[in-house]
Amino acid sequence: MKKGTIILVVPTAVFSAILLYLVIWNAVISFMNWSLLNSKPTFVGLETYATVVRTFQFTNSLLHSIELSVSLVIIGNILGILIAALLYFLNSNKARSIFLSIVIYPLAISMAVNGLIWLWLFNIHIGVDWLLVRIGLPQIPWLSSTSTMFPSLILVTVWAYTGIAALFYLAGFMNIDKTIVEAARLDGTSAFKILYKILIPNSLNSFIIATALLFLFSFRIFDLPYVLSGGTTNIFLQTSELYMYYLFTVEYFSQATAVATIITLVATIIIIPYALTVIRRWIRR
Repeated sequence: MKKGTIILVVPTAVFSAILLYLVIWNAVISFMNWSLLNSKPTFVGLETYATVVRTFQFTNSLLHSIELSVSLVIIGNILGILIAALLYFLNSNKARSIFLSIVIYPLAISMAVNGLIWLWLFNIHIGVDWLLVRIGLPQIPWLSSTSTMFPSLILVTVWAYTGIAALFYLAGFMNIDKTIVEAARLDGTSAFKILYKILIPNSLNSFIIATALLFLFSFRIFDLPYVLSGGTTNIFLQTSELYMYYLFTVEYFSQATAVATIITLVATIIIIPYALTVIRRWIRR
């Protein structure tokens, strides 16, 4: 085995072993009764899961996570395709690089920082509402109304993660044989027809990868709702990860690990088919 291969394989194997150990340890604890009231863990089987799934907070947080994931996957893919198309049809590589850097910039900074930025933007006195009032439009109670809290979180999440979809779609578009696109242009085909007849149909791999990443990022989201809600107890912005962290902070350790295990299982069940699809397509090529 070559030295370079060993350098790559050994750290990967060690990291995988540690990750597998933590997942198994987490699953084992989830079958225990371990909390502030029960300092000595005792095996209770599925009782911990039964206790967790019967709570309103679990159902509410899981529903929020699913709604957020579905919203980001749909909106993120649509905007990702449109942004990638706009960048693709730019004639200047320099301009394309500049605009792409702007689009993916939110990914380069901490999501907690993104959350703080949007807290300022949602401020009714100095944020977006200040501008809306100046141009004669009504204020929007972004985080001060129960009906607009969650849509506001969706807005911030889409802003933060759409760039990764645009990046993969642009990469897919750039890998398409340019002679096909040029031939279509010579025939007088509009940019919109080139997009939905040539670019999109040949970007299935980009769709698979972008969808998988958008789902993973949104389903395990923690920083943005934590910062926007100011904690873990706001039921209107509470996601599964926030509820898991809340259980841990109040020292319901087994229930927290049960929620973590459910999150892992849901993500695995959804992501594995995508991974297998990608692998099969690569093998066929």
